[in-house]
Amino acid sequence: MTTLITGATGVIGSSVVRELLRDGQEVRALVRKTSDLRNLQGLKLTLCEGDVLDRASVERGIQGCDTLHHLAGVYAHWHPRGAEFIRRANLEGTRIVLEAAEKHGVARVIHTSSISAVGFFPDRPSTEADFPIEDEDMRRSPYRHSKVLSERIAFSFAHERGLNLTIVNPASPIGVRDWVPTPTGRTILDFLNGKMPAYVEVGINLIDVEDLAIGFLLAQKKGRPGERYILGNCNTTLKGLFMLIAEETGLKPPAVKLPAGLIRVMAEIAEPIADWTKRPPIAAIEQALHLKFNEYVDCTKARQELGLPQNDIRIAVRKAVDYYLKQGLVLPRRARLLKRDEASAGKPLS
Repeated sequence: MTTLITGATGVIGSSVVRELLRDGQEVRALVRKTSDLRNLQGLKLTLCEGDVLDRASVERGIQGCDTLHHLAGVYAHWHPRGAEFIRRANLEGTRIVLEAAEKHGVARVIHTSSISAVGFFPDRPSTEADFPIEDEDMRRSPYRHSKVLSERIAFSFAHERGLNLTIVNPASPIGVRDWVPTPTGRTILDFLNGKMPAYVEVGINLIDVEDLAIGFLLAQKKGRPGERYILGNCNTTLKGLFMLIAEETGLKPPAVKLPAGLIRVMAEIAEPIADWTKRPPIAAIEQALHLKFNEYVDCTKARQELGLPQNDIRIAVRKAVDYYLKQGLVLPRRARLLKRDEASAGKPLS
């Protein structure tokens, strides 16, 4: 079986590549000429130079493939090239890739959405049956809006055009190889480096990126065509995540709780400045808008139909801390403050 994967160099994509290879699949990765390939070093796969916005390169890469895992996209709440760049990459890129899969007779497609494309409620966790309202807040959230719209494109290929396609909605990944890092990884790294003096109260769902990658393979093999599956694990709060990191490292978690309204004001000021300077804002407007709801999800469908792993999230926290230490991304003065059980550091919890 030959599988094309887009977005292979990212934290999720590189983990999915490893699962596909372990499964015995022949893997091709569509990578840009400028892609950093460190997450793919030492792996036996074929690299196809291209870009999801370049139709010809996508078609070259997909010819002869049985399966497609489409993960490529911009995972950012703000980008120096603007909100339109996020939307274009996530929307037009999806359409180009799925049209190529349809044209070249790809037998199985896994499309990567996000739990950001799920509707959230104050009184219960969300399920695959929940969809968000497309309101003004949504339109000011370029990443979330683009994932909602790109998911609609994927649904149309599955339900109207007959493509054998299943959608996966990953929760926030944590663990290894998140060197960029993703927004979640940035939160962990900032904590380790003492750049997180305060926190806001918000609910999140976390999953070990390696368990998440297993979910992609399971979706390929067991997922029903035209269905979506939430790939998550642990519902907690941002404060809860900080407590887990504190337990692993001995570092003190932030004690100051900031009101969500203050973050909104900061974001409304910071983002226009960031648009001018092209430097990331201290808080993006989309991040501030996320504070209006908790991203709590119910992963029963993925657990029961796919067999999605639900390992102790502390294992993923330990992996993330180990990774950032080994990569030298933790400031030396902060690394010296870590108080870890040397006998268990780097090993899974029992």
